[in-house]
Amino acid sequence: MKAVSLYIHIPFCKKKCDYCDFFSVPESARKGKPNDLTDSYISALLNEAAFYVEKYGITAWKTLYLGGGTPSLLSERQVATLLQGIRSVCPLLPDAEVTMEMNPENVSESFLRVCSENGVNRISMGIQALDDKALVAVHRGCSVQSAQEALAIVEKFWAGNVSVDFIAGLPSQTYSSFRNQFTEIFAIKNIRHISLYTLTIEENTVLGKKIDSGEISWSYEKADKMWLLGRSILEKHGFKQYEISNFAVPGFESRHNASYWRLQNYIGIGAGATGTWYGDSDGSLLQEGFRWTNTRSVIEYENYWLSADKIEKNIPRNVEILSYDTMMFEFLMLGFRLLKGVSDSEFKARFGESLKKRIGVEDGVFSDWKKNRLATVQKNNGFNSYSLNRRGILLLNRFLESIM
Repeated sequence: MKAVSLYIHIPFCKKKCDYCDFFSVPESARKGKPNDLTDSYISALLNEAAFYVEKYGITAWKTLYLGGGTPSLLSERQVATLLQGIRSVCPLLPDAEVTMEMNPENVSESFLRVCSENGVNRISMGIQALDDKALVAVHRGCSVQSAQEALAIVEKFWAGNVSVDFIAGLPSQTYSSFRNQFTEIFAIKNIRHISLYTLTIEENTVLGKKIDSGEISWSYEKADKMWLLGRSILEKHGFKQYEISNFAVPGFESRHNASYWRLQNYIGIGAGATGTWYGDSDGSLLQEGFRWTNTRSVIEYENYWLSADKIEKNIPRNVEILSYDTMMFEFLMLGFRLLKGVSDSEFKARFGESLKKRIGVEDGVFSDWKKNRLATVQKNNGFNSYSLNRRGILLLNRFLESIM
């Protein structure tokens, strides 16, 4: 059986938040039907999924993730059409993790019911902050009240798992408002996963330009301190940090994201989506990888995948061939994001080389970091895993620069 993960990009949103650097098509930028979330986009997604199933001989989806943009802008009928269609193209494993991102303002009892009836068993809700001043400062299209109402609906009507997103260091955010917001979250029992990000300022975003011009005052140091406060609060309430920005009740870590972090094959479909194929057998010696990123033009995307004449070389996408050295560094870069780190046996199986020599376990970079109490060695099924600890992972970029 060849089971892989599937990512579906729904690039549409009502309004782009000031800090957002992801590809999305806000309502204000749409100029007619081709840019809207129409049934034709759903049909194009299904055709693209079928292409990769045939190309790579995929027999099942082991995880499925609907991201965006705002996937919860799908109508209830479109949710059913898309998810039933994806299962017709290729079945889900019986224990597949199926996640849908939702904005609080789109949550309703009937929408949750349709999602559940069509296989979604995990929702990821972008709350970002329970602080109206912070939300207004970045033009987040959600209020504290709408977030609280959505959480109440989820608590009452959703039987599956729930992940929520928060951002530390939003403009106008105070330490007290940041601290107090978690009280409401911990009261909801099926929230078993929390992503906590430090606000990243991208220069091409509205927020980045406002900070550069001095229109908005913002501090990296304050954002970092706020994130550390958040980590402490989450860990005290049973959410274990397992990745640099992700915390979970043990056993409820994101299985879909693990495909990315462990360099496993994943298919990405939709305008702007990325997918990567490392070979026909995950975990075996890597030779060369293949990565594609689809066009960001919804019109161009639909025109190709809805056409009768499809020639692979004409797929509107950018393609990158991943060299052995590139894949090795990505494996280390992503693996060291995880608190359990990188296994020497897995590294040997994937690259045919010694991890101890590559990162300097006995006399080199890792050895120095271990002496400085920033790294640790763990035993896992009789093999060593090398990882950064809670202090060291805060300096991840510095560590990666040292082992390049």
